[in-house]
Amino acid sequence: MVAQRALVLCLCVGAEIASAKRPPVGRFEQNCAAKKLCNRPLEDRDPKLHEVSPDAPKGHLKPLGHADFADSWAGAIDVLDEIDPETFWTKYWPNKPFILQGAAKKSPAFEKWRSDSYLGDNYGTFKMKCENKNEDRLTDYCGQERLGKFIKCGSDTLPYVETHMKLNKFLPKFRNLDFDKYVITQMPDDMAGDWSPPTFFNCGKRHPKDRAAGKEWMTQTYENNFWISHNDGKNFSSSVIHYDMNHQVMCLFEGRKEWIMWDMMTESENIPLWSDLYNQKTHTAQGSDDSPVDGERVDLQLFPQFAKARWTNVTMNAGDCLYTPALHLHYVRSWDRNVAAMTMFQREERYDPQCGGGAPPKEPVPLSAYDTLWSFPEEDPALYGWNVVKMGYPNWKRRFLFRLATLASKDKLTPRNFAEVFQGERPFSKEDKKRMKTVFESLDLDGDGKIGKDEQEDIFQSRELRYFAKDVSVDMEGGRGEQEEDVEMERYNLVGDARKGKSVDEL
Repeated sequence: MVAQRALVLCLCVGAEIASAKRPPVGRFEQNCAAKKLCNRPLEDRDPKLHEVSPDAPKGHLKPLGHADFADSWAGAIDVLDEIDPETFWTKYWPNKPFILQGAAKKSPAFEKWRSDSYLGDNYGTFKMKCENKNEDRLTDYCGQERLGKFIKCGSDTLPYVETHMKLNKFLPKFRNLDFDKYVITQMPDDMAGDWSPPTFFNCGKRHPKDRAAGKEWMTQTYENNFWISHNDGKNFSSSVIHYDMNHQVMCLFEGRKEWIMWDMMTESENIPLWSDLYNQKTHTAQGSDDSPVDGERVDLQLFPQFAKARWTNVTMNAGDCLYTPALHLHYVRSWDRNVAAMTMFQREERYDPQCGGGAPPKEPVPLSAYDTLWSFPEEDPALYGWNVVKMGYPNWKRRFLFRLATLASKDKLTPRNFAEVFQGERPFSKEDKKRMKTVFESLDLDGDGKIGKDEQEDIFQSRELRYFAKDVSVDMEGGRGEQEEDVEMERYNLVGDARKGKSVDEL
């Protein structure tokens, strides 16, 4: 009998401990625009969506930018007519956004990309990544512990769907409102000749051995993206509230975009984020993140602190370019036929007042003149990442080439530590090791079994090394992934009990 009581007591205590560790269940709904209830101006929505009790906090269930949020408005984003690199790097970088009026009109793309037929005739055979026009990321967190709760998603939760299709297949459909997709993809390299981004972000510091002759002023670009969507004048496309890891320069060639922004350095304590990856003390982040706050129906009873978050805003018109700093939280609505392009540079880049010893151009040059880290489809069909949309992939130059160049500067780059730079990232096969040996030997021009300081430049110019570094980086990201054309990939990220056959409603 005593033993039985002890067993019961043990089980009860164990149950209490398990219960104490289990977070409360939190049921979250997808945002109102994704459900096609709030993807239009407030006056065209069902008023019941925004009805509140008399004692509700001011702004509750209202869309971002509503007059009820005037008390937390921090003013409009700067709108400029011109800006030079020195002003940009010393006044605006790394944390102050601005609009550069009319800068996109200097590009051939401003006229050419307004034509569906031009885009189709010239770039129609390229694969594009497509998503639903009103973004929602709730399914990234279903069945996980977030915000101190177990995130429960109902059976009516729409999956995040990603589709890859050629532009020529997209263009005949995208004006139909029943075709709920827009292009948000890595820009094909062939399009880079049409767009000349503004020059203000030039003069980023380069490794002394990594400067192109005659273009010493050139900042290292990381990734280029392309957007195209269509809305009928009342409907709009929308993002979630989120921040990105890179500095962004976007130009708009047609349509209109409304931007609402928050400075994470001052406002992060008032804004909930799903994954809590941002560190306010150091203004750094472990990765990009987004917020559970619905931009079209802000729930101030669930997130009361959000009412205190100071925000800025700007309307971007066709012909404008926008600088969005890395880690700067933002929400975007896009109207009409909307075409935009973006180039990025990473947070690690720093200002070089000497511009590498070369004067930057006063007028924009085509983006094709820059050496972007990630190409699309790729610079060679033999590359592992050929025709893979590589958005957010690792910086292979900093991760590998910079480390190799540092070892070479100390005359310490031997086959062994050359291998260690790469093998520290993932296990290598015999084929990998054989290829690595071939790459090393191609750099060891004098055959002394060592790459020294006099051979540093070859590290940045070697095609064999560049291809190897890119292939390893793509492999680190999971390989070629699931990017088959014309296949809708549903990414409903349910974990735990959902894998045991239970429905979402049972969780």
